[in-house]
Amino acid sequence: MTREFAITAPSPSLSLGADGRGEVAFTVTNVTGLAMRAVVRLLPEPPLKPEWLSVRGADHRDMPPGATEVFTVGLQVPPGAPPGPYTFRMVVADLDLPDERFAEGPTIAVEVRPTPLPAKPFPWWWLVVGGLVIAGGAVALFLGLRGDDAEPGTCPAGQVTCGDRCIDVRSDAKNCGACGTTCGPEEVCEGGACECTEGRERCGNVCIDTRQNDRNCGACGVTCGAGQFCRDGRCQCPSGLGLCGERCVDTRKDTQNCGACNTRCGANQVCTDGRCGCTGSLTLCGGQCVETDTDEQNCRTCGTRCGPSQQCVGGRCQCNSGLTLCGNSCVNVQLDKNNCGRCGATCATGRTCKNGSCVTGVTAPCAVGQVLCPCTGTCILNTMCAKLCAAGVQPK
Repeated sequence: MTREFAITAPSPSLSLGADGRGEVAFTVTNVTGLAMRAVVRLLPEPPLKPEWLSVRGADHRDMPPGATEVFTVGLQVPPGAPPGPYTFRMVVADLDLPDERFAEGPTIAVEVRPTPLPAKPFPWWWLVVGGLVIAGGAVALFLGLRGDDAEPGTCPAGQVTCGDRCIDVRSDAKNCGACGTTCGPEEVCEGGACECTEGRERCGNVCIDTRQNDRNCGACGVTCGAGQFCRDGRCQCPSGLGLCGERCVDTRKDTQNCGACNTRCGANQVCTDGRCGCTGSLTLCGGQCVETDTDEQNCRTCGTRCGPSQQCVGGRCQCNSGLTLCGNSCVNVQLDKNNCGRCGATCATGRTCKNGSCVTGVTAPCAVGQVLCPCTGTCILNTMCAKLCAAGVQPK
């Protein structure tokens, strides 16, 4: 199934040269509509070891939508590796969301064959050597009869005979310390022992350049985290990214690390150029994104609160249906004796407001604990009156 990346290889198998080296070029295409920073990781199946694999050049690249890149993977099987089938795969992921945006490439098979012994020509020189030995024996016998001491062996001091040659096993990379002991491709023979070349360190049985190896960065076993790479012996993030914890993030747009590590944006917020901001028509008020056209605590501007029995409509505080704003309060001008018919119209003493007009009449007093509610025209509890007026109830 094709995911964020389409990954192909020219062949499902990789052939190795006589030196145990080979390489395969993977073609990677960004099949999404998003610009991503692709990073490569190699997954070997045992017994193939991770340090045998490497990516030629940068293992992370910017890939706009539809872009195609070629990642070349090199394999170097060290001498003495057991013969048999080996396999590995390549995974390409988005550096920002490696666990969500990724794709696996095809499995590449590698056949490691036993190293054949080179055929040796018939040693015609043995006849010559044999003659010399016979002659030498005669000379030795002659000297022995004379009582003189002879120097044994045929090689110069410090060398030993390996096959048909005199070898200095203290410095010969193919016969290091003893005949037939071969040093690896990144090793030299010093003092009869295989040592890593300058700038490399022995990690297990392989010489590694710890200045630029992602799995042995600065020292053996120090593995760089997701999206990081090794440079000058230190795990670093690609240009434009910062290290937050163990992840490389873009603090210019990461909502969990906006502008700095662990600076989190709130709900309905996005990170733009390292600053948390609200989306669309929302406004940032007190750390929260609100719609100032309808928010009764922030009506039109932050901190502007609508009063009781009011709601925010179009950025303005308005009274509920059936009520009129008089001063800072919403009243029922049909029943309010202080605002009868209109704001400020007060009924005289002994008169009440009914249907927006002041009329003569004596209203029976309400029971203890009750008030004459202007929204219903009846005696009810004050708290209930406030709720009914807030709900827009009108007198019948």
